[in-house]
Amino acid sequence: MDRHSNPAIHDEHSLAAGRRFVRIFAWCVSVIAVIVACVNLVAYSFMLRDDNQTIVQLLAGWGRMYKPILYDEAKPNVAVYGASWARDAFDPEATSRVIGLKLFNHAVSGGTAYETRRFGDSSLDNPDLQAAIINLNTFYRSSPRARVRYGFDESILDVDPEHRPNRWVALKRTYSLALTGAAAGANLKLISTLRARDSGAAPSTYLEAYEQANHTRRHEQMEIVRQRVFPDPDQASKPSPPDSPLWFGSAELMELDVMIDGFCNSGVDIYAYFTPTHMRQQDCNLSAFEELSALEFLQRKQTTCNARISYFDFSYANAVTLEGVLTPVTSSRYYRPDGHPRPAMGELMAASMFNRDFPPGTPAAIEEDFGVDLITRPDAEGWLLERAARCEGDWGENGYTDFKDALLAQ
Repeated sequence: MDRHSNPAIHDEHSLAAGRRFVRIFAWCVSVIAVIVACVNLVAYSFMLRDDNQTIVQLLAGWGRMYKPILYDEAKPNVAVYGASWARDAFDPEATSRVIGLKLFNHAVSGGTAYETRRFGDSSLDNPDLQAAIINLNTFYRSSPRARVRYGFDESILDVDPEHRPNRWVALKRTYSLALTGAAAGANLKLISTLRARDSGAAPSTYLEAYEQANHTRRHEQMEIVRQRVFPDPDQASKPSPPDSPLWFGSAELMELDVMIDGFCNSGVDIYAYFTPTHMRQQDCNLSAFEELSALEFLQRKQTTCNARISYFDFSYANAVTLEGVLTPVTSSRYYRPDGHPRPAMGELMAASMFNRDFPPGTPAAIEEDFGVDLITRPDAEGWLLERAARCEGDWGENGYTDFKDALLAQ
């Protein structure tokens, strides 16, 4: 009797064949997993090198997974929090040279208020952290935003939402770095970007943060700004009510409140700021409302904070936000084509916030008027209102001619 006529023998052979297939399949999967893990972990070692930090921290994409892990490895003195407006502005190497402290850029593309607060929570166990730079644009929004974005994973943060230690964080991080698709995608992009840098290519060709806007292509927009901010004598327009209701979500501001409390309780100084958005993208009325609201909120927080809170508004009409308005500028020094800030702007903001020398070659018009610490100024509200009025060409009795001449001279 052969095995084909005996069902029991047939089943036994089929079962043995099935086991062999499972063993071979498991072996192949294991070998592939080991290879993938080794490649990913070798690539991760490149992320830890000091000379690669500009690329690692400014690359768009997988920051939600990598930055909490890289932050714990770096143990910086200063960390930046916010969305892409903050990520693009602060080159970690260039800004560190300006302020004389080790800076880590923790901002991520499209970062939400909740994500930003949770990244702050996870940062508090760093004994070397002296200061946190918080981009207020992330929390003061004109419309509601999602709570989290794709790729955000709280299990890789040092603490849970209630600030209790994440028990399996080391295991989860190891898996995320070694075996996830995000790791593979991030490493491919990293390697290609490093190759572009090492070939001598200009940073603007491989890092979005270094792309340059061409202001001359926006001639009509610039002319509208010129007429609004520098109107003919006696033709200054007056602020009008916003077209849509102002909206500031309590959830977003609650996240900011919790984040600030965390840093205050840990003795970490806070530098809160509004981005120097170009005047062609400014809503004058909304901006003024945001700035005054933030001033009142931060003044109140300072009364109970165990560290120093500083508040800088850079978004008013100044030599940075009016770039290309009076004089043609083909390649912007301070803005990307989409209006995001470039690292050159981050160096100016850092110098102003940390009271350092401005980078060599900074125009006098910027050195003389580019942000002040409003928490320490007794006339903070008046300072804000005076500069907010510039947005609509209302300069009061002084300053119009001198400022315009300084802007033309730079």
